[in-house]
Amino acid sequence: MKPLLRHLSPPGIRMQLTLWYTLVFAFLLAISGYLLYKHLEAKLDASLDSNLQTQAQQIAKGISYDHGTIRLHGVARQLPDFTLSVEEERSQHVDVAFSVLVRLLDSRGTPLHETPAFENLMVPEASVTQPLQGASWHGTIWAQDGQEVQLYSQALSQNGKPYAVIQIGQPLGELHHTLQNIARELFMQGGLILLCSALGSYWLAARALAPIQQLTRAARDIKRGDLQQRVPVPRSTDEVHFLASTFNEMIASLEEIFRRQRRFVADASHELRTPVTAIRSKTDLALLQADLPAEYAQMLQEIKGETERLGRLISDLLALARGDEHQTHFELEPVSLDRLVQAVASTAEALALERGIELQVQAAQHTVVLGDEARLIQVVMNLLDNALRYTEVGGSVILLVEHDEVLAHLMVKDTGSGIAPEHLPHIFERFYRADPARTQTTSTGSGLGLSIVEWIVTVHKGTVKVESQPGKGSTFSVALPLAPAEFWANEDEPQDSLHIS
Repeated sequence: MKPLLRHLSPPGIRMQLTLWYTLVFAFLLAISGYLLYKHLEAKLDASLDSNLQTQAQQIAKGISYDHGTIRLHGVARQLPDFTLSVEEERSQHVDVAFSVLVRLLDSRGTPLHETPAFENLMVPEASVTQPLQGASWHGTIWAQDGQEVQLYSQALSQNGKPYAVIQIGQPLGELHHTLQNIARELFMQGGLILLCSALGSYWLAARALAPIQQLTRAARDIKRGDLQQRVPVPRSTDEVHFLASTFNEMIASLEEIFRRQRRFVADASHELRTPVTAIRSKTDLALLQADLPAEYAQMLQEIKGETERLGRLISDLLALARGDEHQTHFELEPVSLDRLVQAVASTAEALALERGIELQVQAAQHTVVLGDEARLIQVVMNLLDNALRYTEVGGSVILLVEHDEVLAHLMVKDTGSGIAPEHLPHIFERFYRADPARTQTTSTGSGLGLSIVEWIVTVHKGTVKVESQPGKGSTFSVALPLAPAEFWANEDEPQDSLHIS
């Protein structure tokens, strides 16, 4: 049980607020229901005692005392079997719950008359002695069959001297049944009210957290690079108002910092292109000298190679910087993705043969997307170059193009060294280098190829992801929206799948 609870995530703030509101309301509802129930119980008990007292007074009007003799007349004589003496034999057992409970005792506490059911009651001695001492008595007693009975005892006096005690009882079964019905109704209505309260609390929590959700959406937009996003500031000067204002100030500061950083990268990259081009040109001129010593020629070749790599790095940095500044214009036109992949693979044929890598293209499905052809070529070239660079001799690289109803899918699979799981979330970050298993070969890349791939695919409203297993290879998958049907009409059928090894 404990391991299971450890894996369960705690509820969100909205659910926590709902639970707390519901618990507090349930507590208040329970307290209110309990107090209401006890109040009704006390009121019903008091009403019952008052009713018993009234009945006792009415019966007492039918009892008179004359020269030591107690006589019954009026209401007292109308009670069933009350005129019989206690010694007279009762004809049958009578149920307490459906009977009249009345008993008359003399001043010595000796029963004179009682209704048949009264003999089943267990009457305490205090119910007789206390009225004879001048105070009425009332309380709850029990019948022999376990039923509860409310009993009232009152003394009958003449000239200030008690001559008899009248006792009248009322079974409590009906009262208890009424209280049970009240409790049941309170429970059912309380449950319904509690359910409505929980739903209302959930809705109110959503209303209260709406500004926080706006903050969350703004943070997600910022994560995607939209630093111009701002959070609406509520008019009320509460905690959310100050939080939103502080959040907007933070975004503005970040936007200015990133703007300056992107501007610096763009300007630096632009300024570096001229000296790098000059170095490469002068290196080429120096290599044309016929009497150049071999060691100098080797050094100049190395300088030229590093200069070309630096030039590619500067070009990639400048492209990303302009993309960050939204200064790059993409020409969208119908592009046959399957043919584009076949063309790029043809240019890489010599490199694959040189490295002893089998290159396959599986593009039997005709696939048309709307995009910038030059940029899409750059995507395929970067992914293919990445796959060839990290695939061992004798391995294979497969380029696959297919589509479904809405998306075109480009996959580049290799049998290279693979990528460790901890590096996968960072593989598209700029200048990120994976583990030594993927960098053990001589690399001439700038470390920006996959970042450029992600940028171009994102601008085309597509997605790119990678799946990899160390020692088994990697698969880069690009999904792009298909072009509308009218752009497919004039396209020829695709060529057969290209297989290069």
